[in-house]
Amino acid sequence: MLRRLLVAMILLLTGTQAIAQGGLFGFGDDYGPSAGDVAGADAEARWRFALGGGLAAAPNFQGSDKYRLRPVPFAAASYGRFFLGFGGLGVNLVRQSGWRLGALLSYGGGRREDVDARLAGMGDIDRTLNAGLYAVNFTSGFLTRAVVHADAGGEGHGTLARLDVMRRFRVDEKLGFFAGPGITWGSRQHNQTFFGVTDEQSMRSGLPAHEAGSGINSLRFTAGTGYRINPHWRVIGSLSASRLSGAAGASPIVETRAQYLGFLSAVYLFR
Repeated sequence: MLRRLLVAMILLLTGTQAIAQGGLFGFGDDYGPSAGDVAGADAEARWRFALGGGLAAAPNFQGSDKYRLRPVPFAAASYGRFFLGFGGLGVNLVRQSGWRLGALLSYGGGRREDVDARLAGMGDIDRTLNAGLYAVNFTSGFLTRAVVHADAGGEGHGTLARLDVMRRFRVDEKLGFFAGPGITWGSRQHNQTFFGVTDEQSMRSGLPAHEAGSGINSLRFTAGTGYRINPHWRVIGSLSASRLSGAAGASPIVETRAQYLGFLSAVYLFR
């Protein structure tokens, strides 16, 4: 089974800015995250692979009221405690019944001012490399995941922490659903980079200056479904609704606090 590989992809995806904010929890077993996703049925150290692709609908930037549809291809692999995906590289440091603790290096998405007229004069935010830790607790019906990562590339992304709790509902052996709340906390540097407006940016953009301190910047609820077509193919979809809060929600950059992310993908598991 490649469930362990797929949960690695969940953890790595937290480094991808647009999807991370939406709380993508779609990559799991036949119907979402489960104990098998994280644990693996055995301790055998062997290569595991998955390929997939899909479409994601996301805001032009955090706080935008305009959306764009884009392809999301990916490839992933794992070997023993180690896993690699388009989001980065990770390792399970602790593997015990019901728990996983580990470290990862992941991609941190930036922001281009030319992506939306609202950002004119704000300048670009460069992409970076994030270094972080994660903890996952799982039972037969719930999966709780905490991830914290910091900018290791020096691009001003600061520190971001996420907590998600997912409840799984199995319909049958092929179809199931998952749903649950999530919360994101950003450091002062992170929130200022993505939601703040300096005096210089204010002069260039015409937006009022805004100081964005640390704090909770997003509350969300994610729901999704997974369908097992056959032993190799899975179709997974998810929809997340979030609300920007605190200094992030009060930013003059933000056109609307309500943010939505939709995702639909097909995944092929090599066995």
